[in-house]
Amino acid sequence: MHVRHLLRATTVSVALTATLLTAGGTGSAATSSWELSLSGDSAAESLMSVSAADADHAWAVGRKAMHGVIMRWDGGSWSADTAPGLPDVWQWSAVSAVSADDVWAYGSDEDSQTLVHYDGERWSTVPTVGALDRSWPEVPLDAVPGRLFKGGDALYTYADGSWQTFALPPLVDIRDIDAVSADDAYATGMQYPVNGGHPVVYHWDGTTWTLLPQPPLRTGTDAAEIVATADGSVYVGGWADAENAGAPVPGIVRWDGTDWQDVTGSLGELYLESIASDGAGGLWATGSDKSNGVRSEPFVWHYDGTAWTKQAAALAPDAEPRWPSYWLHDLAPAGDSGTFWAVGDYDTPMDGQGDTEIHGLIERSTTSGN
Repeated sequence: MHVRHLLRATTVSVALTATLLTAGGTGSAATSSWELSLSGDSAAESLMSVSAADADHAWAVGRKAMHGVIMRWDGGSWSADTAPGLPDVWQWSAVSAVSADDVWAYGSDEDSQTLVHYDGERWSTVPTVGALDRSWPEVPLDAVPGRLFKGGDALYTYADGSWQTFALPPLVDIRDIDAVSADDAYATGMQYPVNGGHPVVYHWDGTTWTLLPQPPLRTGTDAAEIVATADGSVYVGGWADAENAGAPVPGIVRWDGTDWQDVTGSLGELYLESIASDGAGGLWATGSDKSNGVRSEPFVWHYDGTAWTKQAAALAPDAEPRWPSYWLHDLAPAGDSGTFWAVGDYDTPMDGQGDTEIHGLIERSTTSGN
């Protein structure tokens, strides 16, 4: 679901103002901007997933200093969640909020996995099924009223206190899940290895999972993102390595219920980490931008159903300005206002001892993208 941090650089700090950039060759799209909501030396050094129940209740999960961290938004600021019952894990990697008193989070450490539920007062550990997915321990999670969906090396559904397991073929791993309702959900992942394998997409109809036709993504694309919309559209995305160590090649395709269409358009030079529906027939997309091999800035892309527009997100004052400092790992609606949360992390410049820090990052769009 999230690319591991294989690339980190060192440099000097700079503070800049975020501006709106339109990619050459793209059409007009949402004119939203982004502002910092969390940066600097906070309770989180990396945030992998975010989910909001409404404008005043949101959760972001990740880690700091080898310990899992859950951050909570109370309508005014982010702080570490202090509700009782949270066990200690190495990292919380997924969160899904159905309501202010119905929130799920998934975490893991070296040898085990942990699933917890928040009921509005405390967190409780919920027994899960299946072994820890050691190939991709950051397994996806999505909850809707009446059902929880979990991925990994099998597809799991949880309802009324019991689990249902759907076995997958060998070397298939589910990287992302998006549920429209308890009886309508989609999952994507890969038949590994990436080179020589292929993307897979499954649909849940309330009873079982069915394999859809293979998405026509570029060979070598690691399919790790999926979005399902109420109108029946399904978007699957990922990225592939370019030849000769060039910039990454993202790809997004759309399923209309009958056929797949490529909607990648001008989206480019991006390690695609997250896509999300904008609620108006379009998409948001983000990750780590490599359009400039020297300078690092956070960007969010918007697709209006026809063309992509590239927007600069806010810069953290203490961030390393050279690539690859910024990584945005997840996007989610910030309630029903049309604004969005984006979470991730960034590097700080190297200090006199040659050390650098990683700081958690949360941004929010200041205007609706609809």
